[in-house]
Parts: sequence; structure tokens; C-alpha cells
Amino acid sequence: MEIAQLYAFQLVAKHKSFSKAAVELHLTQPAVTLQIKRLESEVNGILVDRSGRNLDLTPAGMVFLTYVNQILHLSEQAVETVSQFSNSRGRITIAAGTTNTIFRLPQILQNYRRRYPQVEIRILNGDSKLTTQLVYDNAVDLGLVTTINPKEDNLLKILPVFKDPIWLIAPQGYPRQITIPELEKESLILFRSGTGFRNFLDEQFRLNGFVPKATMEMESIEAIIRLVRSGLGLAFLPEIAAREELGKGELQKMDLSSWVPMIRQTYLIYRHDKFLTWPVKAFLEQMAD
Repeated sequence: MEIAQLYAFQLVAKHKSFSKAAVELHLTQPAVTLQIKRLESEVNGILVDRSGRNLDLTPAGMVFLTYVNQILHLSEQAVETVSQFSNSRGRITIAAGTTNTIFRLPQILQNYRRRYPQVEIRILNGDSKLTTQLVYDNAVDLGLVTTINPKEDNLLKILPVFKDPIWLIAPQGYPRQITIPELEKESLILFRSGTGFRNFLDEQFRLNGFVPKATMEMESIEAIIRLVRSGLGLAFLPEIAAREELGKGELQKMDLSSWVPMIRQTYLIYRHDKFLTWPVKAFLEQMAD
């Protein structure tokens, strides 16, 4: 089994096409097809389903892909680690949710880049579930998540890093204080059902005996802020997401009577067994400062 075969398989899975994988590899389509056939022969199983109009992975191929991703990532990491003994270059890959990607990471990475301008930084955006899976698969070095499954404690190193107050945000002109019965009559703009943040809010609503009147559901923080600013409803948002608009006086925070203050914890995660390259160690040290 050769690295070139695994890389070809990864690209075929990505593009769902032999020809597109061949273009990226600068090879002919028959050459890529032959690599996959040899790979299937070595693992003694069919990895690619060629029977339909559209190419796809077989169930065995999907499982095999998770190992391929880990192997190729480790291969790249091995090369980078050795190269660091002869120069100061390196790479770090981080997965994070939308709020952290937009509002937390820019300043953190700006400070990191100022110290280590030679390090290549890669960012993948995904919710806590996807980020955790990427860390499991060793497809990224580090992850920032807000939801932790207790079953993951023995597999991951989990470090609490940020605490974000969740505030009720309104356009200017609203009363500064509101009761739960009054809020139940107001239009709320919420994150889409099923998202990590919406699950968090739904649990808070349940604990406070609150039944929301959700008139809009969005996946974009920016969209929610714009809609609130336009007077179309109220929203629960992380303080850091609305900080700029609050500072400019475009939005205002409302005090919710008899409501337990909401705090959402962000964790930095990585595998217990992961070899930490110097760029990753440097990032962890910066986060600990």
C-alpha cells in the first residue's frame, strides 16, 4: 500500500470522480483507476461503487476513508516535524464553530502570526460535532467546541478556555428590562433548530419555564444581528458577537427578570495520544497565557 494510492483514493472520494482526481494529480484517468484497483486488491475489498451513474464509496470505502485521512495527515505531520529540525517553518490546523471563527480566532491568530510569521495556519469551520470528529480522525491538530460528550473524556484532552455570557439583545428604544411573560409575547429570532447554540438555548428556555415565540430561524449570526437592528425581533446572542453593535449604540442589552444568567463555555480539545509539533505547542502556550 503506497501513499500515492491513498492520496488518489482520498481525491476520488472528495470529487466523486476519477477524471477530476486525475486532473488534480496531473495523471491520466486510467492511471488513477489503476491505482484504486490495486488498492482494492491489496485490502481485498471494493472501495468504490462504480455501478450507478454517479461514483460513490461503498460502506467499506467510507470506513477506509477515515483511516486514509488519518494516515495522510500523520504522513504530512511526520514530514513537517522532521523539517522543523532544519528550519523554523511549520503548520497548525484548527477546527472551530462559527462564533469562535468569526469573533475569537482573528485576534488570537493575529497575535500568533506576529510571533510566528513562518507558520502556515489552516482553519476549518464546523459545529462541535464535526469539530470533535475531525479531532478524533486526526484531520486537525486542535478544535474549539462548546459541547462536550462525557464519553469523550478518556479520548480527548479537554481544556476550558472561554466563557461567553449570553445576552438578550434588542434594537434601541426597547425598555431596558423585561419579564418572562412579557418576553413570551415578543418575536424572537433564533438559531436554526438542531444547531449546538439552539440546543443550548432550548435547554435554558426549559430550565426557566419559557416558551419562545420564534418568528425567524437563521444560521448566520450576522443575519440575526441585522434583523434585530432592523426592529424585526429580539435575539439571544453571545456577548462577543454583539459587542461592536452594542458599543456603537446600534443595539442594546435587555435585563430579563428572574432569569438565571446564561454562560456558555468553550473548550480547546485535542487527542491525548497526539504528537504535538512545536507550532501546536506554541499555540497552546499562547492560549494558557
